[in-house]
Amino acid sequence: MQGMDREIAANYGLEVKNIVPYKDTYMVQTDKGRKILKKMVFSPERILFIHGAKEHLANKGFTNIDRYMATLKGGPCFLFDNASYVLYDLLEGRECNFDNDMEVRKAAVLLASMHSASRGYKPPEGSKIQDELGMLPGYFSKRLEDIKKLRKIAKKGKSRFDHLFLENTDYFIGLGEQAASELEKSNYMNLINKARAEGVFCHHDFTHHNIVCSEDVFSIINFDYCCFELKIYDLANLIRRKMRKCSWGMDKAVLIIDGYNSVEQLSRDEIAVMKLILQFPQKFWRVVNRYYNSRRSWSERSFVMKLQEVLDEVDGHRKFIESYNF
Repeated sequence: MQGMDREIAANYGLEVKNIVPYKDTYMVQTDKGRKILKKMVFSPERILFIHGAKEHLANKGFTNIDRYMATLKGGPCFLFDNASYVLYDLLEGRECNFDNDMEVRKAAVLLASMHSASRGYKPPEGSKIQDELGMLPGYFSKRLEDIKKLRKIAKKGKSRFDHLFLENTDYFIGLGEQAASELEKSNYMNLINKARAEGVFCHHDFTHHNIVCSEDVFSIINFDYCCFELKIYDLANLIRRKMRKCSWGMDKAVLIIDGYNSVEQLSRDEIAVMKLILQFPQKFWRVVNRYYNSRRSWSERSFVMKLQEVLDEVDGHRKFIESYNF
């Protein structure tokens, strides 16, 4: 990071006192308080899209975000050593605790408020637009094909993981195929057309470590993956993460949806499509795909444990899907 202090001074007019590593970023002590310096893996055009989304939220009154500081030239980032960097104020607080029901409900209200404020976003000229609208059927189809291809590989193997995978594959393929079939018959494309017309975007990584809690103030950080997408993508992600901590107890899902509906009312079509998102065996696909395509990241024992976690959820998940009615 040699020379970074001069770059920050030149690009933001700040006096830098020190720079220290902080999680996967850097904390910068300046004459204007503590800032976070983050190296981005995206192009300046993609960063401009993210910056535009945050500015849109702020202009609509949703300011509980890690808003990028504009450089002296007015841009959201600067180049240093062939990489793009952004700078923003440090948001003090702790991660949201999804084991705490009231915090999860507040997270749902926060998410709904963000979605509401996102409506009408028009990306800045020259930005690289991230649009995921309409891609769900393709994702379902591709991931089901992945599972079927991996089943052929597993039949040649003799590991504990291979056997565990093969014993349960048919169930999860059936679950996914049913979700894909129901999605095709749903009003999914009507929701896509409506969302595209409204200009609503998603955070796309709405999880506990991207929600900062400071007393009664909840904020959202890390909009790196924000994109145009159905708002139920974020909500389903929140529900799924909570459900895995409580054996898919329906009362916890009601808590989240009620919190969300207090700000942004879900339609019957949104409720129906969200059921299919929650039904699809996403975690099963992720674990087996990672095992056969990048197994060096975990040990064999770790992969077996991860797969067993998915299998342990089967009964609770089945009951949840069968009784799903909001």
